[in-house]
Amino acid sequence: MQVIKVMNNSLILAVDSLGNECILMGKGIGYNQAIGNDVQLSQVEKIFLLKDKQFLLDFVHLANQLDETYFHIVRDIVAYAQQHYQLSVMDSLYLSLTDHIAFMVKRFYDGHLDENFSYLDVIQCYKDEYQIGKFALNLINERLAMSLPESEASAIALHFVNAALNSPKEEHLQVSQLVKNIETVISRSTHLIFDRDSFSYSRFLTHLNYFAKRIIQRNPFNDDKSTSLYQQMSANLTLEKSVVEAIERFIQQQHQLTLSSQEQFYLLIHLHRIISETR
Repeated sequence: MQVIKVMNNSLILAVDSLGNECILMGKGIGYNQAIGNDVQLSQVEKIFLLKDKQFLLDFVHLANQLDETYFHIVRDIVAYAQQHYQLSVMDSLYLSLTDHIAFMVKRFYDGHLDENFSYLDVIQCYKDEYQIGKFALNLINERLAMSLPESEASAIALHFVNAALNSPKEEHLQVSQLVKNIETVISRSTHLIFDRDSFSYSRFLTHLNYFAKRIIQRNPFNDDKSTSLYQQMSANLTLEKSVVEAIERFIQQQHQLTLSSQEQFYLLIHLHRIISETR
């Protein structure tokens, strides 16, 4: 394999002997490398085959944005999940979880993490994934010298639930259609033109897919512990709140489900992120 681009000391973009582009992950793999250099396979810990051009663009964008420490943390979390729980996950988890952890750290320093915000259904129904989340949280706190709240373990666990390689094809099609419908609701409610090729929008779609999957499985979060937090934040985010309400009406009409305060809060956070970057 030959180097095409060095993203950081742990990630490089390469091409194999058949001309296929791939991302190689390995500790120190990018150190002192140059375009055209051969890569020693002994240095490679993980290979991402790039069948999806958008995945490549998103990975490169995220690697340019974040310190490589975040990628090391996710690599070790996934390795733990595979070793101790034999979980098989989609490659997209490396992107979504890295991005989530970086965003979680930012929210912590901004004072926006709430100890009471937990995905109770994950804790109750996905015990293995929740144990992975607890391991991940301890690892993050240790590596970054932080004290993230215990409630974040369930949010990390959710990424493993959604990235599991066992979704039926029919369900996948239903999720895709629901995501498209929600995108239409958002577009009509905001009157904003989103850059669908941007990393920000791709990141938003990842979270929207997670939400849609829970709706299709008829397993939305049903606790109401986030009511006060949602009310507090939505009071200052009137546009985002109106979009959440429009999505809720659509879900009620089409799927006969009512969104809990926790689901609304989850949507509010990610809507605010994409809307604030678009305005």
